[in-house]
Amino acid sequence: MSSPPPIDPIPALADLPLVIDTPRLRLRPFVDTDVPDLFAYARDPELSQFVTWAAHRDERDTREFVLGRIAAFESGTDLAWAIEHDGHARGCISLLGIRWQQRTTRVDHAELAYWLGKPLWGQGLMTEAAIAVTRWGFDTLGLHKITIGCLEDNVGSRRVIEKLGFRYLCKQEDDFWRDGRWHAHLRYELLASEWGDTARTLRFNRPSRP
Repeated sequence: MSSPPPIDPIPALADLPLVIDTPRLRLRPFVDTDVPDLFAYARDPELSQFVTWAAHRDERDTREFVLGRIAAFESGTDLAWAIEHDGHARGCISLLGIRWQQRTTRVDHAELAYWLGKPLWGQGLMTEAAIAVTRWGFDTLGLHKITIGCLEDNVGSRRVIEKLGFRYLCKQEDDFWRDGRWHAHLRYELLASEWGDTARTLRFNRPSRP
């Protein structure tokens, strides 16, 4: 496994092409008018059991979410795309905590995160979006490493992560308390050099996991 040195200069998010088209999806920055479409899914408690936020009570919660994603992009720390399908926003996929430097060291990494409205589960759409954003993170943004985590019980998300070839790191036992019990997190990572091998062969190796 051989990794190139960090990119120079460090890119500004606003200078990069931000719209990503895939065979069935358009990934694009959020706009205010996405709120009603997203609220239809974000209000679902079955969806919220797999994310860190509670089911949205009304459109004010969704508007706060959208405005927060826009503000984080403007600060250069996060980049969130609306997952647009058939002309409507159906979910979100993000590169969070984009970090290039830590004191005197370069790190060049971000965290991949995503959610999709329940009616679209099981169609391969989340995998399609995740492949596109992972490729963008490495090839366009120039990241060295992308990390990701999911709840141990989130079987669908685990499948997406494994299809992309993320390397399993560890199980974080009792990582947070919610709904009357402790939950475990599974952690994974992928290097730019590993993604290059995956993309060239178009074969997804399943990492070992519990």
